[in-house]
Amino acid sequence: MEIISIFIIFILFTTPAALIILDIVFFAQKKERPFFELTAFFIGTIYMALAFFAWDLPAYQYSINLYGFAHIHEPFNRQYYIAIFIFAAWGFFSYFILKFSRKILPPLLEVILMGGVYVGLGLSSVWIFQLICGARPEGASMDEMDAFVILCLCIVPGLFIIHVVQMMICLIKEKAGRQEELQYKSPVLQALNIWFLKGANLFFAAFIVVLPILGILSMLLTLFGQQPDSIILAFTQTSDWILSKEIAPPPIAEDVHYLCTVSLRGHKKLVRPIRYGMRRGEKIVVNRQLCVANAFEQLLMEKTPRFHKKVRHFYDTYGYPVSRHINHAWSADITYLIMKPLEWVFLIVLYLFDEKPENRICSQYLPQDKTGC
Repeated sequence: MEIISIFIIFILFTTPAALIILDIVFFAQKKERPFFELTAFFIGTIYMALAFFAWDLPAYQYSINLYGFAHIHEPFNRQYYIAIFIFAAWGFFSYFILKFSRKILPPLLEVILMGGVYVGLGLSSVWIFQLICGARPEGASMDEMDAFVILCLCIVPGLFIIHVVQMMICLIKEKAGRQEELQYKSPVLQALNIWFLKGANLFFAAFIVVLPILGILSMLLTLFGQQPDSIILAFTQTSDWILSKEIAPPPIAEDVHYLCTVSLRGHKKLVRPIRYGMRRGEKIVVNRQLCVANAFEQLLMEKTPRFHKKVRHFYDTYGYPVSRHINHAWSADITYLIMKPLEWVFLIVLYLFDEKPENRICSQYLPQDKTGC
């Protein structure tokens, strides 16, 4: 049974890679194979989606856990994914129309589509540049998993650049025999037609068209609630990477035994981290649930020391194995929701047996010389 599972995994990984390699081989041989090209793009897109799902990195606003699975911040700001998608969609749409219909398109339309291809070419180049040349935060380094994910994220942009170069070479060769195909009665139109049919002029005119295309895309972004410069912010409003302009908070050490895991890894709108705290001389992220649980434990230790030892032994025995499975935001969210009824029980006990329960809750994980939240 294990041999069959290994064989299936081997097929799932090697077959797509073989198809992508075949597509690159055909490119090197200057042969157009639409089936392999489309298949390579399709498989590469799947690999990119899986890589994004597996690479759950924190945004630049949050600290990296020195003992966690993430070693670096996200390379692209997730708030501006729509901008990246719109620019990429425009570039790929222009490329495929120009690729498979270029022999029947008027020269002016070719110029407009070529401008769209330039947009996709620029985005792909910046995308790869950001990933390949990414800086590393102090005290952390990218491991083999990070390198593999980066490779997967570069498949589609890399293929796009390769095939755009091939298409440009084909366009230059085809222009030489098309100058007399279309005749206009107007001398001006005919002169423009002949000018556009020269390969170098076509590419030069496409550069001029890029500016109005960028203006149209920027206006389109506003319809989706994005800023006009969202495509720039997607790369610059990050930390740790070559194009990053933001500075992330310093790395912190997270105690993986306890609810610190939930407070740090859960989605912020749900777990609601409130501040940094200190635990055993190390900086951690705390939320209300963590403070309530620790305040309850502190009250137990003061009022019933023997019962507290039993509770603590139970928590140390079963809490650690559970915390090892809190590796992603969704698992931290589930743990937070499961602990919510216990949090209410802890609050009831605190309000029944403590004179100032909120003061006790707010003072958790603060240095001894400070009080309050």
